Amino acid sequence: MLSGFAESLRSTVVKTALQFRQQVRYAHKKVVSSKTHMQDSPGKRLGAKKYEGQEVTIGQIIYRQRGTRWYPGINVGIGKDHTLFALEPGFVKYYVDPFHPKRKFVGIALKKEDTLPYSHFDPTPRRLGKIVLNSFHADKEAQYLPRKVQLLQPKINDSLQKRQEVRSTKKDSFEKQFENYDSLKSLSSEDISLASDRLTKIDGYLRGGKSLEDARYYTTFNYNYDIQLAVKRGELSNEDCEKKINDYSKIAQIVDSTVMFNAKFQLVENLSTEQLESLKTESIAKIESLIPDVTKPVSKKLRNEVSSILEKPCFSLKDQAKLTQRYLKQTIPVDTEAASKDKKAFAVQMMNLETRRIETVYRKKNAFL
Repeated sequence: MLSGFAESLRSTVVKTALQFRQQVRYAHKKVVSSKTHMQDSPGKRLGAKKYEGQEVTIGQIIYRQRGTRWYPGINVGIGKDHTLFALEPGFVKYYVDPFHPKRKFVGIALKKEDTLPYSHFDPTPRRLGKIVLNSFHADKEAQYLPRKVQLLQPKINDSLQKRQEVRSTKKDSFEKQFENYDSLKSLSSEDISLASDRLTKIDGYLRGGKSLEDARYYTTFNYNYDIQLAVKRGELSNEDCEKKINDYSKIAQIVDSTVMFNAKFQLVENLSTEQLESLKTESIAKIESLIPDVTKPVSKKLRNEVSSILEKPCFSLKDQAKLTQRYLKQTIPVDTEAASKDKKAFAVQMMNLETRRIETVYRKKNAFL
C-alpha cells in the first residue's frame, strides 16, 4: 500500500513541476546599437536637366522627379519613373495651362519665339518646314526605305518607267491629232506641249472614274498648285507665277472648247451639255426606228449600224451597256415547248430565279443573235 501511495505521489509531483516549468519566464533586454559606420546613400540627381529656352533633340531628358510635380506638355513624354523627355526637337518651355490651372507643364516649342500653351482653337504646329539642324541625319531619314520597299524597288522603278513611256506615247498621239483642229494647230510649240500634257492628265482622271468636268477641274487645280509651290521654294517670282497661271488658263479654255473624250477615251470634237442631250435623244429614236421589235432576230449589218450609233460621245459606258442589253440581246425569248420538239434545238442549262433550281431550256438556232 505504501509503495502504491509513493508512486502516485511521485507522479503528481512530476506533473506539477512540468507545469511550473512551462510557465516560467526569463528576463531579457535587447541591445541597442549605435550608428558608427558613417555611411550615406548617394543622391538621385533629381531636378531639371534642361531649362527655359534650351534647345533639345528627340529623346533628351528634361526633368527627373519622384511623382508628377511637373506634367508632360506639348511634344513631351513621361516615363514609368516620371521622367520627362522630348518627343520632338525644339526649345524647352515651362508653362501653366488655363484648362488645368493646378498643374505645371513642361513642353517643347518648335520655334524659339513661340510661347506655350498654343491657342486652344488654333491648329497645332507641326515639324513640317523646320530648319534642318543636322543635314546628315536629315538626308539619311529622307532616303530611308523599309526592307520590303527596298526589295521591291527595282520592280517599282520598272513599272514607273513603263507608265512614263505610255504617257509620253499618249502625249505624242494627242499632238498628232491636233492637226485635225484649226484652233489647236495654230498654237506654238510650247502651248502644244502644255495642251497635250493637259489632255494626258485628263485622260488619267477619266480612267480613274472621274467625270469630264471633275477631270478638267483637278487638272487645272494641280497645275496652279505646283506653280505656287515653286514660288514658295523660291524657284519662281510672283510675277512669273501669275503669268504662267494666266497663260495656262487661256490654253485650257481653248483645249476644253475644242476637244473632249468619248466613253472609250478617244479624242472627239467638244459638245456642250445641250448638244449632248439632243444628240442622245436623236440617237435613241433612231435605234428604236431601226429595231422596233426587240423579240425578233437582228441581222449582222443592222447590229453593226446600231453599235456605231452607240459609240457616239453622248453615251457613257453605262448607257451603252443598258442599250446593248435592251436592243442587241445575245438571245431572244422563244417558245420552249416548240423548241423542245425541234430536233436541231440546243439544250441550255439555266437558273430559274423563281424556283431557285437549274432547269434545261431548249433554244432554236435562230434564237441566238
